[in-house]
Order: sequence, then C-alpha cells, then structure tokens
Amino acid sequence: MQWKKIELVVPEKAVDIVSLLLWECGTGGFVIHDEVTGGTVSLDVYIPHEKAETSLAGIYHRLDALWRDNPGWPLYQLTCNGPVDDDWLYEWQKFFHAADVTERFTVVPAWEEIKEKADKIVLRIDPGTSFGSGLHATTCMCLGAVEKHVRPGDTVIDIGTGTGILAIGAAKCGAAVVRAVDLDEAAVGRAVINAKLNDVGETVIATQSDLLSNVDESAQQADVIVGNLVTEAILKVLSVVCDYLKAGGIFIGSGIIDERIDEVRLAAKERGLTMIEEELRDGWYAVTMRRD
Repeated sequence: MQWKKIELVVPEKAVDIVSLLLWECGTGGFVIHDEVTGGTVSLDVYIPHEKAETSLAGIYHRLDALWRDNPGWPLYQLTCNGPVDDDWLYEWQKFFHAADVTERFTVVPAWEEIKEKADKIVLRIDPGTSFGSGLHATTCMCLGAVEKHVRPGDTVIDIGTGTGILAIGAAKCGAAVVRAVDLDEAAVGRAVINAKLNDVGETVIATQSDLLSNVDESAQQADVIVGNLVTEAILKVLSVVCDYLKAGGIFIGSGIIDERIDEVRLAAKERGLTMIEEELRDGWYAVTMRRD
C-alpha cells in the first residue's frame, strides 16, 4: 500500500488535541517524535494515497480552525512529501517495551521476554499495525479503573477495543464474559489474536460494531462497560449506555479532552448516571460513573 507522508510541527501543548484531529481526518496513523525543540514537537503523518487530497484538505481546515481559537500559539508548519511504503507502520514499535502501567498490570510486547512478578498481572500485546501499545495515558487510566471495578464473574463490554487490551485486562480480573467490539474489522481480528495470546480467548468475544449498535441489548446487561474512545463517541455512548448496563453497574470512559469534560458531566447527569471518579492526565480525562 502507498502512503503520503506529511511532516507537521506544532507547539508541544497542542500535540494531544492535534493527534485527535488527525485521527478524525482519516489519517492512517502518525509518529510523534519525542524530542522537543523550541517548545515544538514534530509529527510524521501518513495518509492512504487514494485519500490524500480529501484528508489533507480536512487537516488544513481543522488546523486553521484550531489556531483561530488559540491565537497565541506559534504557527504550525506542514510539509507534504511523496509516497512511502509500509515500513513506517512498524517503526514505532521499536520504542514499545514492558512497563508497569497500574498497581497490578504490566503491559509487555509479545516479542519481549521479562521475569514475571507474583504481584503483577501481565498483559501481552501484539499490536500488529495498530497504534495501541497500552502505554497512552487514556489506556492506562482505563486499565486502572478496570482493575478497581471489575469483579470475578462480571459481564463486561469493551467499546472500541482496538488491540483488546482493556477486554483482556477485564478477563484477567475474573470477568466471566467480555464482549469486545470495534468498528474496524482489523482491530477485531487483532483483539482475537491478543486474547488467545493471553489465554483468555474463551472469555473475550470480539465482534464488529459501531459503538453499541450491534450489541444485543436484550442479552444479559453488563456489570461494567468500558470505552477508551474520543469525546464525541463517549457522548453518543452515554445517550444509550443505561440500556446495556445493570442498575448499579459501572461505566468507565476515557479519551475525553479536558476542554469538554463539562459536556460529559452534563450528559451523565441527564442520563441518571452518578460520577464517582474523575482522573486527569496529560490533558485527557477518564471518568467512572454508576448507573443509579
């Protein structure tokens, strides 16, 4: 497959919101360079070649709107380059190493060997070509909430499962059934692979679904529903989540930009959900709510 590469330079404080913007504009992925130069960070952005013109127009439009709302920011720099091959898809994985992400969970790339500890639950993840190592703040916060709220025998739904890391974490906490859903068919396949890799293939049932649209609400309601998504998707889930959640059940959501947390708080209140915990890390919120 051919990709168009874009080099983008933005202020360090804008990286998270620009990252979200890039996903929403249909990019295939991007690599964020760790080095900060003069308060700015560089990103290599990759767009499927056949969608380059449309996606690039959307990126310019969204960036310009964001900069109008933040007139004090230094101007962004965007440079378009020619087509590249698929090698970049795996380049970022060189920087993915084992890490303790919560009190009990250790995330380990499938290709790395570690000495396991008795007090740790190891989650082995093979991300394939996806960008889901489990080390992003939103994922870590969700894993912490899963660790805290999932009990043995629970029924769990993981929305937007990606690599399946949250579903696997729930299964490792003793959940009896975990329904893992994702709109991306490739992500569903990757979740199946990772569930088997962690010996929870019979517990984690991965299927394709746009949020909860293909989840049978007449089936057993969940004790815990978790979704590491984006703000807009969290708001959509909140509009229907009580149909899928037991009374007293827990909803865990992350990927909420700090500027939009009030919208999520209001939506939760309107749907009869009680906010029991909020966590802010690196400009992102994770929330835990209980259905009244």
